[in-house]
Amino acid sequence: MNESVSDLASSAQSQLWYYEADLSQTGYIPELMNEIFGKMDSAEISAIALINNAAMLEPVMPAGRYDNIQLQQHLNVNLLAPMILTNEFIRHTKDLNLPKTIVNIGSGAASSPYEGWGPYCTSKAGLEMFTRTTALEQKNALFPVRLLSIAPGIVDTPMQARIRQVDSDDFPMKPRFEQLYQHNQLSRPADVADKIIGMLWRDLPENSEIIDLRKI
Repeated sequence: MNESVSDLASSAQSQLWYYEADLSQTGYIPELMNEIFGKMDSAEISAIALINNAAMLEPVMPAGRYDNIQLQQHLNVNLLAPMILTNEFIRHTKDLNLPKTIVNIGSGAASSPYEGWGPYCTSKAGLEMFTRTTALEQKNALFPVRLLSIAPGIVDTPMQARIRQVDSDDFPMKPRFEQLYQHNQLSRPADVADKIIGMLWRDLPENSEIIDLRKI
């Protein structure tokens, strides 16, 4: 159990159902979503959201040196899992006439190639395009789901700590990330989370599925 999440729910007097799942094992995701939605009473729901935040960084190295099992795990977690979760979310909520939002956590790496980040850049680019195509499809749905891809910027998370530990030969941009950390230029996770939550139900211009928080 994530104690901080449990404490937050308790302080807000909110009900919490907590599940842990290995999203690299994508075959279990539909069963997990069936269980989650099975606990919900649609008559008591006023709005519903899915935030696809889970991601992994490794492998960080040039192509030709990847461990193929790790490569498959990376794509499962970063791309296939959010696609399946999105698919299940839409399937379970298609008849609900209420505000529905899916947020896919994106990255500037979706459009900017970095040496050593081939899998990460690729998975984030794929997730961004999936957001665009699914948003286009939902425009024709009876009760559409709004989809957003939100790039949070450079956030002070364990992933950033991992970036600072990699070999510079594998990731030549490492010194830049070290400098950002040394100069306290990383965003606080709580501040970024507040901004993302604020985007969930905000009215947005047409065709504004791709959002960079640094520009807001």
